[in-house]
Amino acid sequence: MSAAFASAGRRIGAASLIQTLGPVLTPSRAAGQAPLWQADQLASSNGLCVCASGFAALDAELPGGGWPVGGLIELLLREAGSGEIQLLAPALRSLAKAPRELVWIAPPYPPYAPALQALDLPLDRLLWVHPAGEADAAWAAEQALRSGGTGAVLWWSREARPATLRRLHLAAREGDAPLFALRPTAARQQSSPAPLRLALEPIADSRLQVDVFKRRGPALTRPLTLASVPPGLPRRRQRHRPTSPSVLADVVAGPAPALAAA
Repeated sequence: MSAAFASAGRRIGAASLIQTLGPVLTPSRAAGQAPLWQADQLASSNGLCVCASGFAALDAELPGGGWPVGGLIELLLREAGSGEIQLLAPALRSLAKAPRELVWIAPPYPPYAPALQALDLPLDRLLWVHPAGEADAAWAAEQALRSGGTGAVLWWSREARPATLRRLHLAAREGDAPLFALRPTAARQQSSPAPLRLALEPIADSRLQVDVFKRRGPALTRPLTLASVPPGLPRRRQRHRPTSPSVLADVVAGPAPALAAA
């Protein structure tokens, strides 16, 4: 492993996840049943926690005004490096409060430290889990969520089954941590227990098209267009990538230069 990758968090196997996170006590959710919401109205947070996305236009379209903290959120991608990490970066910075970890499970490539640092993500809070397969990845996600020591879980999956999604959604609710499931766009036609589903597509001029196609509220009339660089961060000079206009490809969509040259 190159020095660049070694500094991009800790890499462990799925079996070591419980020992690494350990039990962390967290406050319980307030007792009582949340009020009902009507399908023609955008749902409010109903007393449940949300985390601002960092993009005002997106927060205005998310129930409660941000990412729900405690539950399954699906991001559907044409390919890895479609803007997912840049979109999540502001929230991940807020969620990575000690002693909580950012757990990345089965990313398609090793996280690349310089790109993560450019997004101001805390590398010392990043835990990278390298499972043997889909079943181990789902198991690791469930253990991380139920541990209570996780700020957020990012789980890359190509073959998630509805039963697995339901189980992990419940684990995220019990663990008071968001589970961001990163899946291929083909999964859009499949049923899912996730109350919030978005499709991401990088477009020209380093922008990101975000389609919130499932939420607790009326359908979004048209996809949102967001800047690819989160607010408050300086723009970086992009390298030429003919297959994708998104600079997020630097984060997980390919080997780091140091490794490629080795």
